[in-house]
Amino acid sequence: MVNMPNIVEARQDALGLIFEIRKSNGLWGDFQKYSRLYHIATEDIPSYTNQMDSNFTTTLTIGGSGDQGIASVIKGAKDVYFFDINKVDMYFLSLKKVAMENLRRKDFLDFLIAEHTGIIMNYRLYQKIQERIPLPIRVFWDIIYEYFEYDNEIISEELFRSTKKHASFAGTVNHYYYNNQTYYDTQAKVKQSRWHFIEGDFYSLGKNIPDGITFDSMILSNIYEYLNFGINMNPENAMKYVQFIKNVLLPKLNPSGNMIVSYLCRYNEEVHHFISQKLITEPNGWLSSEPTLQEFIDKGERFLEGYTGQNVSYYHLLESLRTVMPFQLVKTKWAGYGMSNAKEDTAILVKKK
Repeated sequence: MVNMPNIVEARQDALGLIFEIRKSNGLWGDFQKYSRLYHIATEDIPSYTNQMDSNFTTTLTIGGSGDQGIASVIKGAKDVYFFDINKVDMYFLSLKKVAMENLRRKDFLDFLIAEHTGIIMNYRLYQKIQERIPLPIRVFWDIIYEYFEYDNEIISEELFRSTKKHASFAGTVNHYYYNNQTYYDTQAKVKQSRWHFIEGDFYSLGKNIPDGITFDSMILSNIYEYLNFGINMNPENAMKYVQFIKNVLLPKLNPSGNMIVSYLCRYNEEVHHFISQKLITEPNGWLSSEPTLQEFIDKGERFLEGYTGQNVSYYHLLESLRTVMPFQLVKTKWAGYGMSNAKEDTAILVKKK
């Protein structure tokens, strides 16, 4: 991993994460410098990367589980720039790269996928690669393992978000471990790739991307939801996101480059039309994505019909985009999340001319 911390910094980061774990008492809030991780993405990544006809040689993508980056490597990426506000993610991505480079397929599946159990980070398997992990990264994880007394199940539950639920959709999200051939082909490509980490929130990307670096592809995943979601969702935040893409990110996308602007869970044209009509007849009737108990009692039926803050947020994003730039909607398989009856997810694809 490029941008490697030193040993003192790694120790401080491990202790910072432990402090947040103790303070939260098992309850994790918004993403911040030290936050819970995703071990598997929550998107049907192959469906949209197969529709991206750009070069992937230099790719910018969300950090998270690292799966979007691995998908980019499969498509030919040599330099992958991950961005995330969560510094812990840098330690996880570094570990994941070493694991994929060195573990046999079965061991990798047991260590970081755990499709059937959701219990990951087995210490016995960690020991198999321990000596190959860069020292600062190893210091971080050694402290974490020691703090949790090497208990694999507790580590899975405390450090990662919804491990069992995410693992149940692993086959939809990723194809790189389907069989020995695809796994070992991917392993060889990962070995040849360079992974970089950009720490900071989304709107700081403009100043945090290294000078002189431009990209062939960008994958923004569902970062939009974290910027315009919950109780305070509004169309102004959607337009702010779109304008940032137009004014800051598109200039850093190479000619003929492709960008996944956002991933929409259980959303399609039919849901979009439904939301447009509901906003006319009941403009304030939607159920927020973080409802109070009273709001859920008053508007709980909205959850079942899909008139929710999540879908209204998606609606505002698409309507804002329509006024600023051309895009296309890519249908993908449902990957486990969303608040409607739609049978698929959707990715928003922008192609730079």
